[in-house]
Amino acid sequence: MSPVRELYNPVITKLLREHDRLGHDQVEERKSFQRRILFLMSTIKFSEYEDSFA
Repeated sequence: MSPVRELYNPVITKLLREHDRLGHDQVEERKSFQRRILFLMSTIKFSEYEDSFA
């Protein structure tokens, strides 16, 4: 596993758990968690892509 994944995977897992605890009626809060998760996942992919050319 890449170092960046080792760094961010626990954070993403924590956010996913918090997201899953929210009720389905809490749409805005759920969307906020989804945006943060997607941002971190994009950060991982970008970093791995960047490292592949280093």
